[in-house]
Amino acid sequence: MGSITNRYFNDVLWRDTAANGFVISNNDVHVWRINIRQNLKQLEQFETLLTPEETLRAGKYKQQKDTYRFIVSRGAQRFILGRYLNTPPAQLQFTLGDNKKPYLVSNNGAILHYNLSHSGDWIVLAIAQLPVGADVEFVDPVFPFQDILEENFSKEEVDYIGTSPERFFTLWTRKEAILKATGQGLGDHLKITPSLNGEHVLDSSLIGTDKNWLLHSFNIAPGYISTVVCEGAGQQLKFFDVDLA
Repeated sequence: MGSITNRYFNDVLWRDTAANGFVISNNDVHVWRINIRQNLKQLEQFETLLTPEETLRAGKYKQQKDTYRFIVSRGAQRFILGRYLNTPPAQLQFTLGDNKKPYLVSNNGAILHYNLSHSGDWIVLAIAQLPVGADVEFVDPVFPFQDILEENFSKEEVDYIGTSPERFFTLWTRKEAILKATGQGLGDHLKITPSLNGEHVLDSSLIGTDKNWLLHSFNIAPGYISTVVCEGAGQQLKFFDVDLA
C-alpha cells in the first residue's frame, strides 16, 4: 500500500538560471517559476519553437492574454527541457507513458519527467527523473470555494479549511498535483485524495497506490500558492527563476 506525505515550505530560495547548470540527479526535483508578463519580450522566439499543432491551438484562444500565456508556457518549457537534454528545443521528441503522460528520453537513455501548471501571471514547471506533478493557483479571496467543499474534500479537510481561502487553495493544489503526477483525471478522485499535512495511506482506487509520494506546497509569489509532488522519498527540491534573455 502506497502513501503520500504532505509538507509546506515557509521559505523558498529562488536561484537564477546560471546556478542550475541544467543537471539533475536521481533525488532532485527542479522547480521553475516563469512570469508571463516578464517573458513577453521573448514571444517571437517562443513562437518559433511551437509545433504546427501548437501554433494552431494558440490561434484558437479568444483572448489575447490566453494566447500569450500558451506561447510563453510551451516555448519556455521547450527551452528549459532542451537545455537539460542538450538538444535544440524545436527537436525535442516527447514520448507518451502511462495514462498518456508525456516524458523525454535523453541520448544516453535517461528519462526526464516534467509537469507544468499556470495561473494568472505565473507558470510553474517541475522536472525530475521520476514521475512528477505540479499545480499553481492564484489565491482569489472572492472565489466561492464554500460551494464545492463537501463534494471535493473530506470532513477533516473541510474543518481545516474553514473560511480561509489560503487553506482552500493549498489543499486544492495538493489534490490536483498528485492526480496530475499519476495521470488520473479529477472526477470523483478529489475527495479521496488526502491533502492535509502529514503522511496518509492512499485509497486503493487511486492510480499509483503501490508507490510513495512526497509533496511540497509553497508560495511562488505574493498571492500564489503552488504544490509539487514526486514519486519516491527523500527528494531535494531546488527552485529556479527563468531568465531566457
